[in-house]
Amino acid sequence: MLKRILVIVVAVLIVLAAVGLLLPRTTRVSRSIAIARPASLVYATVNSFQLFPQWSPWQNLDPNVHQTTEGPRDGVGAKLVWSGNDKVGSGSQVITASTLNQSVASDIDFGKMGVAKSAVLMVPDGPSTRVTWTLDVDLGASPISRYFGLMMDRMIGKDYELGLSRLKALVESMPSVDITGFVAEPVELKAMPILVVAETSQPDTASISKAYADGYGKIGKFMAKTKLYPSGAPLGIDGEMTSTAFSFQAGMPVDRGDVTGDGSVRLVQSYAGKALKTTHVGSYDTLTRTYETFRAYMAAHAYTAAGTAISWYIDDPGTTPPEKLRTEIYLPIR
Repeated sequence: MLKRILVIVVAVLIVLAAVGLLLPRTTRVSRSIAIARPASLVYATVNSFQLFPQWSPWQNLDPNVHQTTEGPRDGVGAKLVWSGNDKVGSGSQVITASTLNQSVASDIDFGKMGVAKSAVLMVPDGPSTRVTWTLDVDLGASPISRYFGLMMDRMIGKDYELGLSRLKALVESMPSVDITGFVAEPVELKAMPILVVAETSQPDTASISKAYADGYGKIGKFMAKTKLYPSGAPLGIDGEMTSTAFSFQAGMPVDRGDVTGDGSVRLVQSYAGKALKTTHVGSYDTLTRTYETFRAYMAAHAYTAAGTAISWYIDDPGTTPPEKLRTEIYLPIR
């Protein structure tokens, strides 16, 4: 009887192994969702690991998980390394290919468990973007692994659905602006003496321009009285904007910092530290759109503001055509 049982068990194992070898060597998990934002915002978000903890479906499995990033901030070579409890394990993920506003591919190294291929695909879907998150795993020659592959979709699929829902919530919290082609570079600003005058106006271009002219007029008179000279282009430091008012400071860099302000004109030191810089080319009427795009860019690239925008008006509007006016915009960051 014992021999008969052993023969049956061996026969079953042989059959199971044979069937296992006939199962697919690879398996794929795929989930998708529509995100009501331009593909450029989704792409910037998933093309780095800076925001991954905010949309990862596994983040809450270990509150003490240790995560570090290596390599470039985004794009090919950007790498996430993690280690945590038994639920999250340890491993690394590196971006291997990126196609602007279309796809981001990466390799996930689980150590002894092998390497899997992950991808996030983006396709226009009316006013939204259809985002598909896939995982491809090579199960190898082991029939046991191939049986395990039959359960992958059920095991990982729910995690992917959760991750995509979190990604949707994150991206849809950003301004709905297409940031394709927008460029901002990290810079380090040094402090310099500047004269400033606080102004408040209605939030339309004509009123703001008039208020700037008033501020620069006061600064000009103060400079003439104190024999100060400009050391750079005039600038503006943004304050609060509401539906009825815009507060800001008109400013002018000067060659000396050894004077005392007078009345509404104050001598201060400009912001010193890290900032993102972009250059707006065009009339001042279109600056609002650039500011909106800048804010969306910062959100999708995980930059945190450390102050209000500083705008340097490089060209003289009296001698430069409106479409060629250059405005350098700096946003302080942490």
